[in-house]
Amino acid sequence: MKKLSIKLHLVFYCTMIGLATGCITPYEPDVEWINDLLVVEGAIIAPYGTTIHINRTDEGSSSFYDPSLTGKKAIVTLISDKGTTIATAKNTTGGTYTITDSISFKPGEKYAIHFLLDGKEYQSDFVEPQITPEIDEVNFQYKEQEEVNIRVSTHNDNPNASRYYRWTYKEDWEIVSDYFAQYTWSEETGVVKLNQFTSNNTHYCWGSNSSNRIILGKSDNMTENRLRNHSILKLGPGDNRFSYLYSILVTQQTLDKKAYEYFDNLRKNVEQTGGLFAPQPTEIRGNISCLDDPEEIIIGHIYATTETSYRCYIKAEEIPGMSDIYDCRDQPVFWEEMLSMAYHQGLAILKLGEDPGTYVCINRRCVDCTARGGSKNKPDFWPKNHQ
Repeated sequence: MKKLSIKLHLVFYCTMIGLATGCITPYEPDVEWINDLLVVEGAIIAPYGTTIHINRTDEGSSSFYDPSLTGKKAIVTLISDKGTTIATAKNTTGGTYTITDSISFKPGEKYAIHFLLDGKEYQSDFVEPQITPEIDEVNFQYKEQEEVNIRVSTHNDNPNASRYYRWTYKEDWEIVSDYFAQYTWSEETGVVKLNQFTSNNTHYCWGSNSSNRIILGKSDNMTENRLRNHSILKLGPGDNRFSYLYSILVTQQTLDKKAYEYFDNLRKNVEQTGGLFAPQPTEIRGNISCLDDPEEIIIGHIYATTETSYRCYIKAEEIPGMSDIYDCRDQPVFWEEMLSMAYHQGLAILKLGEDPGTYVCINRRCVDCTARGGSKNKPDFWPKNHQ
């Protein structure tokens, strides 16, 4: 089996009695990690949302999840330290396993994920579930020609509650073209008339995005368990997401200290070295072990928590100066037989020209919201009643 060589940078600190300073001796042993490391990650979330990813590393990929490398399907169960099996996960796609049953955390109980894979038995440590407080507010800060800083505030009055937090977010935004196109061009059918009041218009579109960073916060060095205006996302001036109406749904989790430290190490690995499997400045092993082979290296961490969320809307008029950089004033006229050439130049039809057989054209981004990265997939919750 081909192996992937990774240098682990270990630093040993030595001190000498009677000396004010010690010495730091770098040691870089060559450690060979096999190409088939098991990667297990996920969260036990009550009442819904428990998802566990089980996959294996690939030398040619820095991805966590590669379903083609999973091997045999795992049998995944949620267990408690009281000796009971609470639920069995369903395999949805590739190496993803979900528990769709409603689960509830009981006082004094700890929970773990147990699974069988390729004839071996694996289990995470039993973890105490954390109860996540409500998000107080999601707001934004903006100064003209500077970035938009989206921030979250939260607190927990329970003196025994954890002081470690993690956030994810889901963005949605509406894109509205500067003009409504009365016609469009198709190489197959030629000029096609559009109806503004049906879903085939290119005037209204929507875009979406999800967080792909590890976003953490803590209040362990503060008097109160409170975080105010903690930055979770910064967007630059002129971002297309603020052209009409923008929405961000922030989801909050409370972590235990070990889970926080694991994700903080992982965040540092990714930000400092560019990937999970680059040379590692910190330890990335988590709390999963093989019961049949305790020496097997397994990457990942399982934790238990609840979630809370908060949705914030930002209107275009709240971000002055956030305008499209494309000029919609230039409107050349083309004969119909020239429309194919116009479209290949990035133009689109705006309206009929004054002379029969002519069309006024414009930069496609000014009339076609799909050219600005949008789609006709309108979110179910969207407050604007158009399509």
